[in-house]
Amino acid sequence: MTLQLKAIPDSHVDAFFEMMNDPTLSINSGSIPLGVDRAWALNRLSERRQEEKAGTRVDRGLYDGETLIGIAGWFINEEDLMEIGYAIHKDHRGKGLATRAAAMVVDMLRSGDYDGPIYAQYFKDNEASGRVLEKLGFEPDGSTEGMSAARGGTSPAWIVKLPAIDEGQDA
Repeated sequence: MTLQLKAIPDSHVDAFFEMMNDPTLSINSGSIPLGVDRAWALNRLSERRQEEKAGTRVDRGLYDGETLIGIAGWFINEEDLMEIGYAIHKDHRGKGLATRAAAMVVDMLRSGDYDGPIYAQYFKDNEASGRVLEKLGFEPDGSTEGMSAARGGTSPAWIVKLPAIDEGQDA
């Protein structure tokens, strides 16, 4: 398995749409509603590219060769904090890919000279995501009511943080 994070081209919109239309994925996301259509997926890709140009987000596809198997990236959240997110296609879960994808995003940030704290949120009923972040060294940093388009409002969520790199300390 050769994993890469790379931009999702419009030519892969059908694979992206299939992944985004999975209720088990959208229920654990803040911004993916239940029952998206292909037009929503195309629009989402376009919006994310605009946010990347503005410097507020980077979304990448997680690819095994030429097969889109997940998504991962970073964004500046509502509190102006650096936050990461990731999701794996339902056919590829349970293989450690979420951990690898999240680690790749952390590496992307650190190799890009970002040495501040990195945050993540996960819904309290999504313990698998908590284990992913714990493996990467994220530490508890509180709880919140996270917005979820698929859940139709807010839901209890954990906030976790990967501490900043101290000056003189290697990434």
